[in-house]
Amino acid sequence: MNGWKPRLDSRLFLPVLYALKRLTPALFGVGVFLLLGAASLAALLRYSEFSTWWEYMQQPYLWRVVRFSLWQALLSSGISLLVALPVASCLMHRRFRGRSLLLQLFSVSMVVPTLVAILGLVVVYGRNGWLNQWFGLTTPLYGLVGILLAHVFFNMPLAVRLLLQSYDLIPAGQWRQASQLGFSRWAAFRWIEWHYVKKALPGAFVLIFMLCFSSFAVVLSLGGGPKSSTLEVAIYQALRFEFDLNKTSFLALLQVIICTSFALLVYRVAPKNPQDVSLLASTHYVIKDSLWAKGADSFALLFAFVLVVPPFLAIFDPIFSLLFVQTLQSSALWQATWVSLQIAVPAALMSLLLGLSFAALARFCMDRPYLSRLPTKIEQLGNVILMVPGLVLATGLFLFLRDLGWGFQSSYWVVVWVNAIMALPFVLRALMPVMYQQEKRFRLLYLSLGVHSWSRWCLEWSLIRVSVAQALGYALLLSLGDMGVIALFGSQGLVSLPLYLFQLVGAYRLEEGACVAVVLILLCLLLFYGSSRFIGGVTNRAKH
Repeated sequence: MNGWKPRLDSRLFLPVLYALKRLTPALFGVGVFLLLGAASLAALLRYSEFSTWWEYMQQPYLWRVVRFSLWQALLSSGISLLVALPVASCLMHRRFRGRSLLLQLFSVSMVVPTLVAILGLVVVYGRNGWLNQWFGLTTPLYGLVGILLAHVFFNMPLAVRLLLQSYDLIPAGQWRQASQLGFSRWAAFRWIEWHYVKKALPGAFVLIFMLCFSSFAVVLSLGGGPKSSTLEVAIYQALRFEFDLNKTSFLALLQVIICTSFALLVYRVAPKNPQDVSLLASTHYVIKDSLWAKGADSFALLFAFVLVVPPFLAIFDPIFSLLFVQTLQSSALWQATWVSLQIAVPAALMSLLLGLSFAALARFCMDRPYLSRLPTKIEQLGNVILMVPGLVLATGLFLFLRDLGWGFQSSYWVVVWVNAIMALPFVLRALMPVMYQQEKRFRLLYLSLGVHSWSRWCLEWSLIRVSVAQALGYALLLSLGDMGVIALFGSQGLVSLPLYLFQLVGAYRLEEGACVAVVLILLCLLLFYGSSRFIGGVTNRAKH
């Protein structure tokens, strides 16, 4: 007994090693993601002088920026989720004319190009906007109020979509029993819905917080001055106007530390229970209705409608003007459209492949000995990109490629790659729940029948195609509307639609810029509908 050492049974690892051989494409995708990310940050840190970082920490302006960044992100996240909870519950229980259109509008609004959305918000809620004119108000849009309004416009629909995914995990039997027992809406929410919704809230809160904390175009456009500046804007100023790589790397590292600490804190207090997965898809059962429930649902829908729909109507206002027809005849417009498609399509495909790689690895590790904790870690790894400013990542990658001798000819691929990985968290949010669900449902059946790899993909395609279409649509729209990276690396031959719009607005050609915004939003709607219709198929109707 003295020389005995415990040994792990090798039979436990042989199936794992055999399965890993089939996961080679997924491992390759995740490996490329990690390699390029690490190389980008390492290239940027090469230009850092760590001895001066302490001086930056002594500046009062820095901590004022950090406090405002945290405050506006916390408020934006909290308001978005508070509004999304009743809206998601209403959309789950109510079937009404226009529900499908509203859900599609929610999908577009959370990834609509930032400049286009800001233009619509200013037309509706600005000092001379529709709201102030109708009610005789003089409420200013700029400052914290404008930032919160824009963030809720973008992130409330995202929160609704995430919460609706958690509703899909509720077993059909629970809805059936609630209907048979005559549960009211409040009783159904308290005893059934909340058990599932509360598990989705921490992840949704962290995701929205990171999006708001790293917000750039919204704060730059609606902040109203240095008092409303955020860390992301400070990074842009250090990089664009000062080209101080040392200060840029310090601010980027500070942002990563803050976001990581916040995410760890939230996940530490979040419910540890894994999501339940029903073997039967969630089915709609009628829950006992009441006047109070109808009133609450009507108020929630009206608020969401007023928040989301008017800015879209304002965006389409110039479509019947003569200037819009003249703008369509501009060769610069179509050149910018072609450049946008050249960036968005490969970036979206890369992002989808990366998302499928992460999802394949995560679900392989589910409920396996010694690997059961890895799915959460893998998903969090894909969300790490939210903590790193895209401008910093693009600069680091450009410096890395320049050191390899590729120089400015690599600018296009830098823009494509950074857009792909910046869309990855949205792709994962669309893919992970359904991939986990199929793994829990059919893993034992697949193992007993010896179904692997391509055969398994073909069997699951009809069940996951809606989520794949949604993921691709998100990636397309986010890449199409990117402003930050293309503004840094754009040149005379690399001008996308958002950059072209920014140039027109900067030259005070606002009417022509509004026409370009219409073209951009129409292109977004066309691409999102195309991905939903031709990849999602006819099953993607009014569900979500």
